[in-house]
Amino acid sequence: MKKLIACLAGLAMGGMAVAQVTGSGKSGVGGDVTNTAALFTQATVTFPSCSQWHVSGVCFFLYCSHHCRIRTTVRYSHFAPDLVVSTYQDLDNHPWPEVGIPTGKALAMGASTLLKAFIGDGAGSFTKGDRRNRAAKYRDADAIGHPGSGFGLATCPRAVTPFTPYFSSFTDAAVWRDFVPAELLYPASWVPGMREIGSFPLNTWGSVMPRTGWHTHQHPVKVAAVLSQRIADIVTHSGQPHIYRYLKSGGRTSRSGQIVWDPPAARENSEMGGLWQLAAPKAASSATSSCHVFGANDTLSLSGYGDMSTSSTDSYAYTLWRPYACCRKRGTFLYAVTWGKW
Repeated sequence: MKKLIACLAGLAMGGMAVAQVTGSGKSGVGGDVTNTAALFTQATVTFPSCSQWHVSGVCFFLYCSHHCRIRTTVRYSHFAPDLVVSTYQDLDNHPWPEVGIPTGKALAMGASTLLKAFIGDGAGSFTKGDRRNRAAKYRDADAIGHPGSGFGLATCPRAVTPFTPYFSSFTDAAVWRDFVPAELLYPASWVPGMREIGSFPLNTWGSVMPRTGWHTHQHPVKVAAVLSQRIADIVTHSGQPHIYRYLKSGGRTSRSGQIVWDPPAARENSEMGGLWQLAAPKAASSATSSCHVFGANDTLSLSGYGDMSTSSTDSYAYTLWRPYACCRKRGTFLYAVTWGKW
């Protein structure tokens, strides 16, 4: 599966022309979309505030040449932009069109004949079942590696590969569109109050489970937020009943000459579970443009979360920032003395 996704991603980035897959025939315009340069610029400009960069300890190494001695290096920690998670009503209005549209078409083209039956124009709609039920909304979605690869010398090498698709609702159509009820295997899918974004029952944006493309909520930005959290939960956990590429989470590894502590798996209502930043449409509210955790209680606020950041095409893209820690490798790693936030 990893080889298939990587191959299809290569086709997409090469600009292969493929058959039309779901779409209105209109393309996103104006502030409703982003592009690679804008994503990189946003991450660079907000890195000082979003990264929370800090010295977090000292690493000890055993170095042997003619004789052995102990070497030390500084351990530092920061959040880094790993994924661009997009949700959209149709592929032609993808919020990151230069990458999302060709990638989505290439992945859909590579799907099996049976899977294509799930992703035709009639397979999804604005509402579930009876179109008069305007509360239940469906969105296609994907998660693609953020284009930023580094933001200075003292940053950790990420686990993510830029421009690589980690999730697509077209390849995962059977479960994402709820044709195969695999998510009902989890108690949180049918027990109210479990895995809620926000504080149940007084302030809830929605449940992480079941992790499908359907959500019942009146606010389109919160719909996008909940679906984005679901996708992050899928791709950062291994062995899930979905078709996706696993994004390594947790544990210590060696990467690009550094000892790296990879981020934990995504988790709702937790800063260490990942911070979110609205990338498209252009955020008009500091609540959505800053890096934040979903679930803020806006019940008594004059304006709710996302009120100033709605999209005319129901297309949204969020950048997921995840917490890394690392130190430069100077021999055989022994141990680290840590402090700070993580």
